[in-house]
Amino acid sequence: MRKSKVKGLLSTGINPSSLFIIGIILIAGSCHSPVKEKKPLGESFGKIIYDTYVINRDSTDTWGDECLAGLKRQEMINFLFDKVYNGEIIPTDYFTGEKIGLNKLKTDESEGLFSRKSISKIQFEEQWFWDKEKSEIAKRILSITIAYEVYDNAGKSRGQKPIFKLVFNN
Repeated sequence: MRKSKVKGLLSTGINPSSLFIIGIILIAGSCHSPVKEKKPLGESFGKIIYDTYVINRDSTDTWGDECLAGLKRQEMINFLFDKVYNGEIIPTDYFTGEKIGLNKLKTDESEGLFSRKSISKIQFEEQWFWDKEKSEIAKRILSITIAYEVYDNAGKSRGQKPIFKLVFNN
């Protein structure tokens, strides 16, 4: 500011420290970014639920190896468990929808009911959209269910058992 403008402001009777505080408030207010609302992703095609293996169950399946080559499986599983154990995501029972207590989950894991290394399947529930602006399909993950393989006495797979379901509030 030029000296004449500063003198003009000071001659109005406003305390210079008040001007400074007002300036700081204005600057801070202009830097504040409002909470962004999630804009609709476009025209909804509805929901889809599908399972995907996160391990290759057949050692001779080179296509399965290729499909999973870019997946950081253990890193993802540990990340999700860390979020659950830190209370950032609430685990629920796949069948009942009831909240699973963290103590029960930790006990089940420590007693060997399941192992993170045995997690072999993830089920996704998603909503798919057509994004007109980008001319592409977009999707929003609604929930993820983590499961491990269960075997009979002969060592033959009986299927998957869900450990928990994570529901995301989109």
